[in-house]
Amino acid sequence: MARPMSKSEWIAAMTLWQVPVKYYPGWDTRGRDFVNPALAFDEIHGVFIHHTGSDAGQSDDYLAFLFKTGRPAEGIPGPLCHSAADMDGDLHMGAIGRANHAGQGSSGVLAHTTTEDYAGYLHELKPGPDNTDGNAHYYGCEVRYDGGQPMTPKQYAAALRWAAAICHHYGWSALSVIGHREWTARKNDPGNCPMTKFRSDVAALLKAGPPNTPPKPDVPPQPLEDEMTVDEYEDYNGRLYGPKGTLGIWHAQEVAYRAAHLVALQAQTAALQALADALHPKP
Repeated sequence: MARPMSKSEWIAAMTLWQVPVKYYPGWDTRGRDFVNPALAFDEIHGVFIHHTGSDAGQSDDYLAFLFKTGRPAEGIPGPLCHSAADMDGDLHMGAIGRANHAGQGSSGVLAHTTTEDYAGYLHELKPGPDNTDGNAHYYGCEVRYDGGQPMTPKQYAAALRWAAAICHHYGWSALSVIGHREWTARKNDPGNCPMTKFRSDVAALLKAGPPNTPPKPDVPPQPLEDEMTVDEYEDYNGRLYGPKGTLGIWHAQEVAYRAAHLVALQAQTAALQALADALHPKP
């Protein structure tokens, strides 16, 4: 059974795939199931790509609307998605529990994403009647753009990496990624984004595999003290060493890099062990 990802699994996946992620406050304890356990996820079967329908929604207030407020007057409280991709390339994670993003859609499409048995690199899915609640089975990303033109390159790349990271975690192909318009005829999400191309690009990322290691911060070598002015020396030391008991910015970056590198190595080790267990099951 494809169970929901835990906080540590999300962090490991985002780190391994170098998703340009920003964790919205409370992201790891947010979801409809955190409010009402009866609304827990069922088995997870895929990833939705949505769009907000406006270039203007780049503000923090709009993130609060997506992740917290929702549309309670319409009976649709937040979160309205799990992540949101900005035009500048930031990918905000806002929830890990069930979200009100997919709504009612086609059981036939659910079957296709479960079995990955459709020609999704050549054609988009045609949804059938709205007879199944997709919120119980899918993660969703809101791309914050109007959909009338292509996403920005950084925005597109962030959404791709987010989708690829989830597919890699579960061992899915890119055929588990769909647009909202493929789920229900009521929607046209994600706008000017052919899902055949999006899936093909996710497939290319999955084939290449995750980047080897997180990028290492650029820390300049220590200059000779006798070549520095007093002000330059104090500035340099201030960057290396913060107030008593704390790290300066360069040391802090190095610690963060090593921690992210360790998470990436652990994720790669777990993936290799899972592959080995599948190829050579224990008697």
